[in-house]
Amino acid sequence: MRLADHHAVSAAYALADRELTRALISRIREETVELLGSSAPLPKVLLEEVMASRDPELLAALVSSAALRGEVFDRLAALGDPALAVSLYGKQDWERTPAQRAAVWAGAAATADDPGWRAKGSLPLKLLSSRRRELLEPALLSPFPDLVEVARRVTAKGPDITGTSSTGAPNSKPPKDRRQWERHPETTKELVEDFRDKNFHGSIELPGTPGALDWDVLVAEHRAEPFRHSGLVTLWAHPDCPEELALAAFEANWNSSQISGAVHWSMLASPTLNSLEDYPLSQLLGRGLSSGTVPVERLLREIGSARRILCALPRENEEVQAALAAQVARLGSDFAPWRAVYVLLPRFSGTVTELVDAALAETPKHHGKTWPKPLGPEFPSRGLPSGRLAWLRLYDVADHTTRRALIDHMDLRAIQQLLLSHRPSSELRAHIVQSRGTSALAGIASSWQTRPETIEDLIPYNDSEVNAALFLNTDLTPAQRRHVVSGRLWQDGVSADTPAADRLPLTESLIEGLRESARRPWLLACAESGDPLLCRILLGSPRVKIHTPALELHMLIRLWERHGPDAVRELLDETDFPGRKQAKHPLSPKTLEKWRAALEAESEPDGLALLRSAAEAAAGPVGRADFLADKGSGPESDDLAKAIDLLAEEAGPGPIPWAELEAAGGTKPLHDRLLVRLAELEGCPEAFTEESAAAALRLSHPEYRPRRTGKPPTASEMLRKLPLRVDNRGGCGWLEKAHQLGQVTLPDVVRCGFPAKATVAFLATALAPGDSPATDQIREARREVAALAAEHLGANPEGWALALRLIPDFEGTLPDLLLASGAVVS
Repeated sequence: MRLADHHAVSAAYALADRELTRALISRIREETVELLGSSAPLPKVLLEEVMASRDPELLAALVSSAALRGEVFDRLAALGDPALAVSLYGKQDWERTPAQRAAVWAGAAATADDPGWRAKGSLPLKLLSSRRRELLEPALLSPFPDLVEVARRVTAKGPDITGTSSTGAPNSKPPKDRRQWERHPETTKELVEDFRDKNFHGSIELPGTPGALDWDVLVAEHRAEPFRHSGLVTLWAHPDCPEELALAAFEANWNSSQISGAVHWSMLASPTLNSLEDYPLSQLLGRGLSSGTVPVERLLREIGSARRILCALPRENEEVQAALAAQVARLGSDFAPWRAVYVLLPRFSGTVTELVDAALAETPKHHGKTWPKPLGPEFPSRGLPSGRLAWLRLYDVADHTTRRALIDHMDLRAIQQLLLSHRPSSELRAHIVQSRGTSALAGIASSWQTRPETIEDLIPYNDSEVNAALFLNTDLTPAQRRHVVSGRLWQDGVSADTPAADRLPLTESLIEGLRESARRPWLLACAESGDPLLCRILLGSPRVKIHTPALELHMLIRLWERHGPDAVRELLDETDFPGRKQAKHPLSPKTLEKWRAALEAESEPDGLALLRSAAEAAAGPVGRADFLADKGSGPESDDLAKAIDLLAEEAGPGPIPWAELEAAGGTKPLHDRLLVRLAELEGCPEAFTEESAAAALRLSHPEYRPRRTGKPPTASEMLRKLPLRVDNRGGCGWLEKAHQLGQVTLPDVVRCGFPAKATVAFLATALAPGDSPATDQIREARREVAALAAEHLGANPEGWALALRLIPDFEGTLPDLLLASGAVVS
């Protein structure tokens, strides 16, 4: 048979008088030992009997929990019992406070002559062999001289102090750490020493005093033994760094993206230039051109390769633009020499000037030919440095006539990169549209980073290819996505109502993108399209589903408006939706019912009017309230938040329909989970707040299963019908909440709560004496429990012991338990 919970044993002792207490101690000794070692309340009579008995086992159990009971600890310490001293004193410094350990020695002073204090394993003998200051410091108060002397010696030494000198005084300046992260040399000699220190890998700050650096010495030191890469980069950043050291730093730093110092022509002539990545090369040329150390004409004439130099040249530099324009003027406006330049660029290793010379020489071979290996726009556009980008760099500085003439010959990839990166004038852009068609602008819509103003600039072109690129490759708003799939024209800044015959056709790429997509914003936009194919793609998607009746009805209304009732009838009769495995129709039964009623209407206007009215109601406050009541009460804690988000996504944003929810609750009680979640929302009415507290109480009961129909039970009804449960801390949390909220009374708990172990666990705390005066309800419950115990058990310790032994497995109420126990022993 299992032992009774210590809270139940505590409650039993609280009801027993002194004589019965003595009898119970011997009768239920095992349960009593468990109680003394727990944190449960100890009735005063029991404590007095244990202290008076001087029973070693009972006292040892009481010592194990004494730290939790301040008054009890002091009384145990005052006994001066050497057998209890070790446990009372504690083995770790955090187990007891200094005051508690002092109390142990105060008690020992009265019994210092007891031989137990010198017995093997006693507290003084253990401490005599210890050197732990936190345990020995309180022993200065002990009545044992030898222990006091040991404690005095240990505490006089004090703790070890890191960073002190051999004399014990703290160091004023820490020793130099060769592994520190920063160095601040003050002379050239110290700087060289730091550069040569192979064990140092931190940063070095150059001396800031004017003239502190001897550059001749540094150059000589470097020639004798080259400085490390980090030292050279540090020197290069100084404005007075000699060219020899700057070149050495550049050549040692070729794989870095940072050009730290002045640029010299010798760097461009260095073989390291060919190893530079594109970004540091553009940095190098930009700094050299702006400082004047790199003349642009000489750069174009002497440094290759032409493709890399053209891609790295800065666009804002006027001298660069003028020098390039002079080279481009030699090519003229005919496409042949420009084609020759494009063909030569990828593998041409010579300079820009040599490239133009070679292209002019090759021009006859290119007359009458089109763009070599033309490509369409890429999505997304990567814009990688290539022959096409280098060619466009030259195109950029050509005169307007030449640029217009070349537009007719360029492939769409080149036009895309021109539109994206080179910002052509409005006149040139208009010429592109005129000569290559509006669809040539689709390449602008090439990435998710396309700016909103660019999107707003492209939509008014009303072009299917442009719209498809916008939909598939840019971050359109939901309204813009709905506009694109609807095929409507954009006029005067809005999506205009457009007759079905005049709507823009959807491209195959857009349809395929929707078919393969799992993005809700993309597929939900199909509900606005009125297109039978897109409606089937949406309904057939295995990963995206319409949740609200409002959007279901809206989708079918748009389909009716664009293609008539027959298209709607075909969709409703459809049974095969590729992508979905379920045989039933994807639309909800209520929506199907409303649509079939509309289709059976006598005329089309009447049918559409009926459906529009239903859609308006579904998207209105009443419909929103019904949706929240249905979807917001699911088992997941965020189901209401999800339902609110779905409404905003599918029916448009709107306030919480509090009045409609309250009205719905008057017709049919709202689900408990919904009530709890509604109370957490801002602006929740007080009526819902009160109902939410009762709902939360019901849901906290471990045996309660909420239903979607019927009136929920009251706390009193639950107390009578549902078994209670003792939680991990030994109490009954549900009863505590219910009593605190005033939903159940203590007499009700005594009479109706079951099983008895949960009732007793709650009553042991609720009826225990406290700091505040007992209420009438507490006094009434105490009298009722005492009367039940007296009636059925009396002063018979066997009956009390049997009740405590039965309680762990007894399923009935407390009165039933006492009745059964009394009947057995009578």
